[in-house]
Order: sequence, then C-alpha cells, then structure tokens
Amino acid sequence: MTIPKNRLLVAALLLPPLCFLVIWLPAFPFTLLIAVLIVAVQYEYYGLFYQNASPATSGGRYIGLGLGLLLTGYIWQGTLSTVSITLPAHGLLSIFVIITFTYYLFCFTDIRNAFVEPAVVLMGVAYPAGLLTSLILIRALPDGEWLILFLLMVVWGSDAMAYYVGSFLGKRKLYPIVSPHKTVEGAIGGMVGSGMACLLGKWILLPVMQWRDVIALTLLLGIAGQVGDLVESLLKRSVGVKDSSGLIPAHGGLLDKVDSLAFAAPVFYYYASVCWTMG
Repeated sequence: MTIPKNRLLVAALLLPPLCFLVIWLPAFPFTLLIAVLIVAVQYEYYGLFYQNASPATSGGRYIGLGLGLLLTGYIWQGTLSTVSITLPAHGLLSIFVIITFTYYLFCFTDIRNAFVEPAVVLMGVAYPAGLLTSLILIRALPDGEWLILFLLMVVWGSDAMAYYVGSFLGKRKLYPIVSPHKTVEGAIGGMVGSGMACLLGKWILLPVMQWRDVIALTLLLGIAGQVGDLVESLLKRSVGVKDSSGLIPAHGGLLDKVDSLAFAAPVFYYYASVCWTMG
C-alpha cells in the first residue's frame, strides 16, 4: 500500500494555522471558534440522520440549542468572562429535554419513531456541545493553550499511527460489524502513537510533566480516542455512509476529525483538574 499523499498534504496545510489559533487567540475569541466548530459538527451529525431533508430544516433547527448549552451552560472562568451565569448546564439541559419530549408528544409523524427522533435530537446537543465544550475549560486552566496543543498532539498522533499501522500491517479485524477496516494491529499502533505523542508533548510543550502523568495519559487518551472513533463509526454505519461529509479533502468531515477528540477532551480536562502532578 502507498501512503495517501493528499491526506498528508491537507494535514500539513491545516495544522500550522490551527496551532497558531490555539496559541494566539485570546480566551473569548477561542470560545467563539469552538462555538463555530460545534455548530458545524452538529450540522453534520443531523445530516447523518436526516439524509432526505436539509439538516437546516429538520434536526438542524436544534443546532442553536447546542450553541446555547455552550455559551450559557458554564460559569466562565478567569479571562473568559466576568458575567455571572444564572442558568447552569443542568438547568438548561433539563429544560431542553422537557421541551423536546413535549414537542414530540404532540408533533410526531410516525408513532413507531416517536422514541427515536427525540433521542436523535437530544444526542445531537449532548454529543458535540456537551463533550467539545471541554476544550474551553481546558483553555481556561493554567498554560491552557499548551494543554490544548498537547491534547491535539496525542489524539491525532494516535489516530495517525492507528491508520498507518492498520493500513500496512493490519490483518485481524477489531470490530468488523461496526468498522470493517479497523484492525487489532491498528489499535495497538494507536496506543503506541499515543505514547510517542505524550513523550514528544512532554519534551516540547510541557517539560515539567511528571512521568506518572505521561503513562496515565497515554492509556487514558489512547483508549478514549479509539472508543470515540468507534462510536462515530457506529453512527455512520447505522445510516449507511462512509464519511460525515466531504468538507476536508482526503479526510472526510469535521465529525470524522473530532470524534476521538470529543471523547478524549473531557477525560483530559478532569485528569488535569483532579490528578495533575505537574505543579
């Protein structure tokens, strides 16, 4: 097998400006950048389930609610904002659940789908917005911009290693009913890539990180990222599509690129908040 040059070229073109934005954007513009990312990912998510209609006129009408969960569901910290938030995430999400199920109680189209449709709508808010907002919380931590870069390095390093090892050496199927192309060898390669990226991140970005953190994050982020990738494969396979969109040439859609990150980000945030031993 030959290395797909277009895939490498697109990654090489996109990574430098992404790193620049993470490092140099002030906190509030960074929050808006994540808001745009979440809206785009939600659009792709609803597009998977509403393939016969425009996401903007079907499930996509709930995209704004995911954005609301992002902007009003958290008490912003430090330089993010000095505004006091009176409605916590739990309250906002509870109201959204009640309104969604009440709407479908009276407005369902087929009673056999009366459970499925609100579940799809609710997950379209909880999945992208609920998980990716962890990036904002990570950015608000001390040295948050370097923590974000470290997270991206580990998650995408693991993804890349899993892809190439699986492509060249993969023989035993990992979970064929969910993802027919993923292999056991690729999963092992992903864990190796996670460890290599953690070591590189410690050396370049976070030299004061303790070795226990390197070991713990290799395992936690490597496993969380691969589970997130499999979950997105399950969603796509259940509706019969290969990629969430064709937005990124040779890579697929945004959902295809942040599936691992969405699962790894909250794990990393809570580890950094509770178990961090760098200081």
